[in-house]
Amino acid sequence: MPAEVPGPEPVPAAAHEEGEHLPSPSFWPFLLAIGVAMSLVGVITKPAVVVIGLVILLGSLGGWVRDARRDYRALH
Repeated sequence: MPAEVPGPEPVPAAAHEEGEHLPSPSFWPFLLAIGVAMSLVGVITKPAVVVIGLVILLGSLGGWVRDARRDYRALH
């Protein structure tokens, strides 16, 4: 019979309120990476790809900052 592996102990609710806050899950970093990659590929291939990559990059950066500010305001 295999030995039981102890799992994490439950954390009291009060500890969650006072602990560190993690940002909510987001797809913006993934889109930002796509924009950076497209921009760099465009430098090698075509200027139009650079423009498309920069549009994606700037749009995703703006969305990420907007969501982060919204999370911050919700906490304070």
